[in-house]
Amino acid sequence: MKDICTITKSCYRDFAEQIAQKLEQRSYVTGVFYSNAPHGQHRLEVSIIAYRNAESGEIVEISEIWWDSYTIIQQQDGETKLMINDFDFSLLRKELL
Repeated sequence: MKDICTITKSCYRDFAEQIAQKLEQRSYVTGVFYSNAPHGQHRLEVSIIAYRNAESGEIVEISEIWWDSYTIIQQQDGETKLMINDFDFSLLRKELL
């Protein structure tokens, strides 16, 4: 079995904060976001739609269009290694709502 990097709750919070800043009053966001971890840097490329309450403008639902996530690890020999991780969009969604 291959090694899989774990995305922590704090990484989901980092991603959510970055996405929320980019969202502001928009309904669509696409971009690349990063979160540092002890073993490397998590990278998330995502496109999402935010559904808002018509009166208040508050986000009531988030849907993903597409996402890709991996972890970048700098090895001792200076080489960069890309690792799969356990990213789960439903956990990011919870942080955004």
